Amino acid sequence: MKPVVLILEPVDERAYALLPSDRFAVVRPGTAPADYAAVRAIVTRGKEVVDRGLIDRCPGLRVIVRNGVGVNNIDVEHATERGIQVLNVPGLNAATVAEHTVGLMLLLVRDMHRLITEVKGGNWDYRLQYSGRELRGLQLGVVGRGDIGKRVAEIAGAMGMRTVYSSRVAGDPARGYRSLPDLLAESEVVSLHIPLTPETRGCMDAAALGRMRTGSYLINTARGELVDGPALLAALESGHLAGYASDLMVAGDAATTDRLLARPDVLITPHAASLTELTFFELSERGLQHVADVLGGKIAADRYRVNRVADPA
Repeated sequence: MKPVVLILEPVDERAYALLPSDRFAVVRPGTAPADYAAVRAIVTRGKEVVDRGLIDRCPGLRVIVRNGVGVNNIDVEHATERGIQVLNVPGLNAATVAEHTVGLMLLLVRDMHRLITEVKGGNWDYRLQYSGRELRGLQLGVVGRGDIGKRVAEIAGAMGMRTVYSSRVAGDPARGYRSLPDLLAESEVVSLHIPLTPETRGCMDAAALGRMRTGSYLINTARGELVDGPALLAALESGHLAGYASDLMVAGDAATTDRLLARPDVLITPHAASLTELTFFELSERGLQHVADVLGGKIAADRYRVNRVADPA
């Protein structure tokens, strides 16, 4: 009997070649397997939840693959208890998310989105009142020094920004390390690149936002839940922050998020930073290769292993 691979969200069509029909029974997004007991692999991106209930419906499940990095939509703890390998795809989206991050900086800090909107409305004379800032010469504080954070710092440095960073492990101040409070207090632009964990959820609260420089900007292409929505709205309304740009909506009630979206100093994109054609294919390819490898008896490289379970004999 061929192993069933349950794919919860779309992948690039070209990647399906890694799971040939003579070896695998693939259940595509939007459909359910005829027999959950036959499911050996689940593939998700970041929206569909792989919780305890789904995991327990698949008693023969061997691997869960996240076509991306963050695994907040997967019950990793329960998967580990069940001896199920959880794999992700780190690194492949670093370039595209970094580009998106710097693009949001340009749109926000230089007020480029307003220029575009005014011209589309026929107001070419808006140039006479335009006074956007340059990124050149500003200090960028990168919160998190993973693949994406490092890439953002590289691009920002090439554009003439001074960069510092904070991370879970203290570094050398002479090489740009700052504690998070110091980074927030020093930087004119702060960019978030940390995972969502119980410790980081809501870390950008009223106290943290209050430490930021007056007139500074906050960029978030990590997780929306890192930022406290009401606190962000208050910081913008008071003028303490000059703007916020993100690839995700912050955590908060509908009234708060509606007010944020209505503000000209808030720019939100729909969690699309890694959905460029090239990166979408690369993530899909690596994710389905994980499935083929694990179900074929291969042991995944450490860099892809989210949890630790016994390797197959």
